[in-house]
Amino acid sequence: MKALIDEAKQYIQREVQSKNDVFIKLCSLNLLNAAIKDKEYKKELSYGYIKPRVSRLVKFLISHFENGYADELYYDAQGQCMYIRCYGIQFSFHNIIVTNEIRTFANSELNNPIEWDGVRLQPISKDLFLLAKDIHSRNIEVNQINDVFKHIIEDN
Repeated sequence: MKALIDEAKQYIQREVQSKNDVFIKLCSLNLLNAAIKDKEYKKELSYGYIKPRVSRLVKFLISHFENGYADELYYDAQGQCMYIRCYGIQFSFHNIIVTNEIRTFANSELNNPIEWDGVRLQPISKDLFLLAKDIHSRNIEVNQINDVFKHIIEDN
């Protein structure tokens, strides 16, 4: 798991050039968010490291909204939760740093309320990260993502 955490940290530093890049960043952030809850990794990870990077990615997705890097973006101010759907998979991040850009987005007509899918991604964060790596290295095609995701959910 340590090697995956180190890899995830590298992926979140990279510039976004495609939807695949966004997906691997989301899966990396999800992996780190799950790992921080494990005593073994608490010393090398912090929410102060993870949350600003989520906010930075959200800021990028807002400023490149028309590029379609995310299928859906929704900030629930009351629940303090950012929802991001990419390749049909819904990620949610609580208590992110709300920048001026995120606040402006939250108050705009682009911020359309969506329901949580009810799928907890942190318990399957390792499998999702490995899926993202396979997509990034083109071992899995984008049109196979939903089937692979269903298998991941069924197996856990």
